[in-house]
Amino acid sequence: GGTTPSGGDDTPTPTPDPYADKPDIDINSWEFQLANSFNSIGEYEPPYSGLEGQGINELMLGPATEFLNAARAAGFSAYCSTIFRNYEFQDNAYRSFVYNVAQDPVDAANRMLGPGLSDHQTGLAMDFTDDAGYNAYYGSFEDDYMKDTDLYRWLVDNCTDYGFVLRYPEGKEAFYGVACNHPAHFRYVGKEAAKYMKEHDLCLEEFIMLYDESKVYLPQP
Repeated sequence: GGTTPSGGDDTPTPTPDPYADKPDIDINSWEFQLANSFNSIGEYEPPYSGLEGQGINELMLGPATEFLNAARAAGFSAYCSTIFRNYEFQDNAYRSFVYNVAQDPVDAANRMLGPGLSDHQTGLAMDFTDDAGYNAYYGSFEDDYMKDTDLYRWLVDNCTDYGFVLRYPEGKEAFYGVACNHPAHFRYVGKEAAKYMKEHDLCLEEFIMLYDESKVYLPQP
């Protein structure tokens, strides 16, 4: 064996970039529009279409239809409870929440997404349910049970094949703030991005930041 030279080259070994293999995509494309507790899209309205009674961003209509039909083909009773909600709907729902439920504005902001902050306003998010009678204008509907359904597990396992990701993974709250209150909330990002996010355990905000950190505002702790 040789001796370890002392002194000499003190240049630190560069740390390899764990995300050097990130896909070559345009992070300014419509699939990556970001709305969360800390990032507002104002009164933005997406190009509008419809899917089984729900409003939807028309750019996502094809993938959304495919994802929904695949769940049914796999044997599940699958429906969309909420896709698009406009600024006005979210504003009214939030004001009602502040007035009827929350203790104060800070409490409200920590529990519900106000207008301009909801992923649903992009028209790129889908809440799934196994209940055909589910009303999109829910207030007191208990939907936490969805986490314990075979449908939910199938959606989580297969979503990336259709370009979707689970929008609010647990443990990533520092990036997105308050989650929408339906656990089976999936967001379209395109197949390439979805697969990469799943493989590297990234939420939407972290993925966007790999390309342009200025696109994601994070509050200082």
